[in-house]
Amino acid sequence: MDMLTINSVVMILYYFITTFFLLAMVRNFIVTRDVQEALLYAVVMIPFVLRLLRLK
Repeated sequence: MDMLTINSVVMILYYFITTFFLLAMVRNFIVTRDVQEALLYAVVMIPFVLRLLRLK
């Protein structure tokens, strides 16, 4: 395998992992009843959303 293929596979896996953690946080965000905890989830989700949008 050449370097371009390896790079593409790693990038795809990175986005799958990021999506998995973001979906887990969104699920917890929806389920929680505590306002402070919901705000914490919202703040933590920001970098994951930016990474999925390819904005750092």
